[in-house]
Amino acid sequence: MTSPLSPLTSKLFLAQTVWETREVTIVNDVLTDERFYSEVPDIQLRGMPGAGCAQAYQKANIRSTLVVPLISQQELVAVMALHQCGEPHIWENDEIELVVMVADQAALALSQARAYERIQALATQQTLINTITTAIRSTLDPKEIFTAITQQLAQALKVDGCVLSLWSEEDEFVQCVGLYDGKSAQVFDTEGVSFAGDKEEVKSQNQVLSPRDSDRHSPHTSGLLPFTSMSGQLPQSIVPIGSNPVLRQLIDTQQPVIVNDMSEYPEIQEFDLGLRQKASALLLVPLLTDGKIIGSITLRQTNKPRQWLSSEIDLAQSVASQAAIAVQQSRLYQKTRQQAERLIELDRQKTEFFQNVSHEFRTPLTLTVGPLESVVNQKQGLSYEQSAIALRNSRRLLRLVNQLLDLQRLDAKRMQPSFRPCDFGDFVTQIVEIFRPYCEKKRIGLSTQIMPCSSVYLDLEKFDKVLYNLLSNAMKFTNSGGNITVIVEPAGDYVRLQTIDTGIGINKEQIPHLFERFRQAEGSVNRSYEGSGLGLALVKELVELHGGQISVDSEPNRGTTFTIWLQTGTAHLPGEQILEVPTEIKASRGIVELADLDTESILEDEPDNDSEENEETNDSGKILVVDDNSDLRGYVAQILRQVGYQVMTARNGHQGFQIAQKKQPQLIITDLMMPEVSGLDLIELIRAKEKLKGTPIILLTAKADELSRIEGREQGADAYLSKPFNDRELLAEVRNLLALKANERKVVELNNYLTESVLKRFLPPAMVEKAAKGELVLDLHPEPRLITTLFSDIVGFTQLSNTLRSLRIADLLNQYLAAMTEAIFENGGTVNKFMGDGILAIFGAPEEISPQQQALSAIATGRQMLRSLQKLNQEWEAQGIVGNDGPPPVRFRCGIHQGTAVVGMFGGRERLDYTAIGPAVNIASRLQEAAQPNSILISASVADWLEDRTITKCSPLKLKGVDETVLTFAVNPTVD
Repeated sequence: MTSPLSPLTSKLFLAQTVWETREVTIVNDVLTDERFYSEVPDIQLRGMPGAGCAQAYQKANIRSTLVVPLISQQELVAVMALHQCGEPHIWENDEIELVVMVADQAALALSQARAYERIQALATQQTLINTITTAIRSTLDPKEIFTAITQQLAQALKVDGCVLSLWSEEDEFVQCVGLYDGKSAQVFDTEGVSFAGDKEEVKSQNQVLSPRDSDRHSPHTSGLLPFTSMSGQLPQSIVPIGSNPVLRQLIDTQQPVIVNDMSEYPEIQEFDLGLRQKASALLLVPLLTDGKIIGSITLRQTNKPRQWLSSEIDLAQSVASQAAIAVQQSRLYQKTRQQAERLIELDRQKTEFFQNVSHEFRTPLTLTVGPLESVVNQKQGLSYEQSAIALRNSRRLLRLVNQLLDLQRLDAKRMQPSFRPCDFGDFVTQIVEIFRPYCEKKRIGLSTQIMPCSSVYLDLEKFDKVLYNLLSNAMKFTNSGGNITVIVEPAGDYVRLQTIDTGIGINKEQIPHLFERFRQAEGSVNRSYEGSGLGLALVKELVELHGGQISVDSEPNRGTTFTIWLQTGTAHLPGEQILEVPTEIKASRGIVELADLDTESILEDEPDNDSEENEETNDSGKILVVDDNSDLRGYVAQILRQVGYQVMTARNGHQGFQIAQKKQPQLIITDLMMPEVSGLDLIELIRAKEKLKGTPIILLTAKADELSRIEGREQGADAYLSKPFNDRELLAEVRNLLALKANERKVVELNNYLTESVLKRFLPPAMVEKAAKGELVLDLHPEPRLITTLFSDIVGFTQLSNTLRSLRIADLLNQYLAAMTEAIFENGGTVNKFMGDGILAIFGAPEEISPQQQALSAIATGRQMLRSLQKLNQEWEAQGIVGNDGPPPVRFRCGIHQGTAVVGMFGGRERLDYTAIGPAVNIASRLQEAAQPNSILISASVADWLEDRTITKCSPLKLKGVDETVLTFAVNPTVD
């Protein structure tokens, strides 16, 4: 025997002593067996290892060997070798038979074990496929599907990482959509990744090289892609697909790329997946759809090489097939969803467009149909003013119809222009001068910078609409004091036209949609400015009809610039549409295009509503009409004035709110869409003002849809009148709302009167006023409360009444009760009831006050009552009613106690009375009976709140109806 080898060395040598064979091989002595040393091919073909094996045998000190194949179902599944070391061994037949028998059993067991493993692998594969299929079917969210695929596959194969990437041969970069890191069990976020196959920012997976490609690329191109990554985020590649040989191999073969040991390819650079993990083995399988690659799945082993089994490769391919289906489904889902969203948006735009167009039709129709109906009903002719209004608004309708027809012709390719040479600078100057009077009326500065330019070929009957639209918009959205500048200048082979205003500007997010059909810069129900949304769409198409381009640059509250580029000459125009006959602009065409400005300019000529000479003096109902359309404002005001209403008008919601605060109208009629402050905004302002919140409001608008009606009602409108409206309908709404408001006022006044008349019987005036205003909520339902009760009476009044007539006695008693009531009210008490000359007052109800304050207020009341009676005695003595030879002056007794009593309204429908009942009231009454004349007797519960110097302790009393002895104290009437 040779010296023993280390376990690792021995294991290595023994591995070289076994070879595949389907026959039993017997070697009695390695040293003498020629098969170990023969170079004869036929001997080596028998499966013997040859000379290379002999060296391993010698190093392992093996002298004899018996090799038996393990065969199951005609398949060689393994070999079993027995070695004798140190000395030779002659293998006997019984030994050989025993080993063969054991080998047969081992082959059977091994075959069964492998079958079991295959079944387990198939079960695992099927379970995984079912799980992934369920995930695909249970959600349409690509993020959830791709996360499930990478996580489930990685965990099933026990790999360190799994990446799902989308890409195709036509793409430039790889897009990573699913990433699982087995080391941290972390699924990386795919937020913001598009799964629709768009060629966008690079998002990648890890990438590998096959052995056959490794020698054909330099480290710069064959290495793994450089990535940028943050924790929790998918990596982003910066190397294109065309530079990656592994992806090229996938494209060429459409078969898995297998790397069992990365160390066999030292030229491959390290992967960087954002996980910062070293890859030792890789498996890359393609995602195929209709024979084309749409992506790949990459599996990664980190710490050691891995022999990828065929079952693992099959499983990865099966999952890749499911992933390909998921990708297609997600793309189809996203495409369908995007189409649905687009259809919804188009439907919304169409609805908004028709609402806007309806609005644009309804206002001029109201001003055309309304006056006509009125004069027909009255069998009269139109006045000049009515005729002018009807003409202006008929032109507005004609302009709108022309815009609709122009767009329809453009869509149908039936607008055939005739391009003629023109002096572009002169053409622009003439159009600008048409706008100058309107700008002056609105106090807007209008300037031009016109430079000489080469001849431009235009169809002026069509292109003038471009300028009319742009300048009209500039005027509409620029306030008084602003400026509009028009610039024409050459730019190479082009002419550049710019309109620059200092108006309200356009929000950044609205600019991309500004030239779209059915779009407006403002798209809400209560948008500030009228408009159909057709003008700029028509402008863009007319500019493009002339081979030009238009763009817009705007900043909210700073202004807007429209820029048009027109090519000079005729090279860009169809030859058959060119006429070399110059043309001139026809100013008469501007009458229709300027119809809106004609209407708007009238407001500049209207008198100021707040001027003294415009002040109405009649006593009829005051109505405020708020509308930015001067024709409609005047028409509504005329209808109301004809039946005697006092009418005030305002040009917008802001002015309307100011007038409403100053004049306090009885009713407001307002339009919905107005600049600065819309109709809904005005309603909100009115309802927030205490003095105005009850004012009836009629919302007068062309928005006739149910949603607008509901929104107006929810905002606080009392009535909603759609244009076009009948004057009788308007007057009926006005009369009904004014009558309803008048009835409401009467009810409020009656309630206030009833409330005050009842409350004045027992509450102080200040408390009555607070209750009438709603500042004090009185809960008059009977309930137990801690109160302080004052019971007073006068001594000697019976003797006095025997000397006087009954009417005189009643007069004296009323003087006394009035003086006592005043004392009670001045100290915050409540007069509970009068009982002849007796008075019951309570403190702490119905308005709750602290027990100490109750006691102090009751004592102050008793002292004031005593002083008031002394003053009355002086007056009566001066009148000869008391004193001298007549009856003696009357005297005052008062009892005060603090305790719990039931306080509230008692009685039935016919009669209710606010009073207090309970032992506390009885004790106060008994204290009054026990008090000395001209004194105030109180219980200990009241005395506890007073200073000792203000009271004198008296003897305990046994009061009638009271079980316990009551401690009493006399109040010093002069010491506070």
